[in-house]
Amino acid sequence: MKAMDIIERVDLLEPNDYSPEQKLHWLATLDGKIYREVIKTHADAFIAWPGEYVTGEEQLIVGEPFGEDIYYYYLQAMIAAENSETQRYNKRMTMFNSAYQEWTNWYNRNHMPVRAGSHFVF
Repeated sequence: MKAMDIIERVDLLEPNDYSPEQKLHWLATLDGKIYREVIKTHADAFIAWPGEYVTGEEQLIVGEPFGEDIYYYYLQAMIAAENSETQRYNKRMTMFNSAYQEWTNWYNRNHMPVRAGSHFVF
């Protein structure tokens, strides 16, 4: 799933004045967190994260069937936060957290975690 696909969906369903560049920054920030907190903690971390999204053609880290909800709710929450819409932000973050936790649980079940050392270093 490409970054611009999510941005277009958000803009269609929730018109806003934020630029695609700002939304790409929000998505890159989220993917950085996903990469550090989930992907890199597993031995089979095969996903590369570019660090920043520029064109919108970049592939997002979380794919189907989980990614659409995760990224959609996250962008909606960021828009609500910037608009100082506290209730809307809280609702969207609750939905984001639920989708994110569902994906995290799936990822942890299906990928081998990094093994800790088997001995002590004195």
